[in-house]
Amino acid sequence: MFTRPLAAALAFGLSTTPVLADEFTDVLSSALQAYEEGDITIAREELDYAVTLLKEMKSDSLSEYLPEPLAGWTREEAEGDGAGMAMAMLGGGTTTAAKYSNGTTDMTITLIANSPVVSSIGGMITGMASLGGGKPTRIQRTQFADNDGELQGVIDSRILVSVSGQAPVEDKIAQLEAMDFSALRDF
Repeated sequence: MFTRPLAAALAFGLSTTPVLADEFTDVLSSALQAYEEGDITIAREELDYAVTLLKEMKSDSLSEYLPEPLAGWTREEAEGDGAGMAMAMLGGGTTTAAKYSNGTTDMTITLIANSPVVSSIGGMITGMASLGGGKPTRIQRTQFADNDGELQGVIDSRILVSVSGQAPVEDKIAQLEAMDFSALRDF
C-alpha cells in the first residue's frame, strides 16, 4: 500500500522534473492522481506501467552497445520475437537485438544484461566449451563458445552476448570484434 511519504515523494519528484512532460511523467502523474482519489488499484497499475516504460528506456540504452555493421553489411533492429517471454524465463533483466545482413546471409546479435541467470550461464558456456560442448573462441579477452556456428559469451559475469544466423563464423567474429566490450562492461 502507498503511504503519505510515498505520495509526497512522487509529488516532489514530479515537481522537480523538467517542464517538458513525457509518457513516463504523465503516467506518474496519473498514478498520483489515482492515489489521491483513493483508487489504489489504478494507482498500482499506473506505477507498474511506469516501470515497464523505464525497462523499455533501459533496453533502448543497451542497444547503443550493438556494433555498427561491417562494410557491406546493413543493420536493423530485430523484431520482438519473444524476447519478453525469454526474459521472464531468465528472471528479468534487459535485452536488445539487431539483425545484420549482407544481402546473401545474415546474423543476429542479442544482448541480455543484468539477468540473475546470466552469471550462471557464463560458467556453463565456459564449462561446456572445455568439455567439448562447443569450440572455445577468445574475442577481446572474453571466452565465447562456438556451438555449430552460434557464438555465446558473457561479459563482466552479467551480460550475455549471443550471435546466431547463417553467416560464417568468421563474419560473426569480425562483427563481435567491432563491439566495444570495455564500454559494455559499464552498462
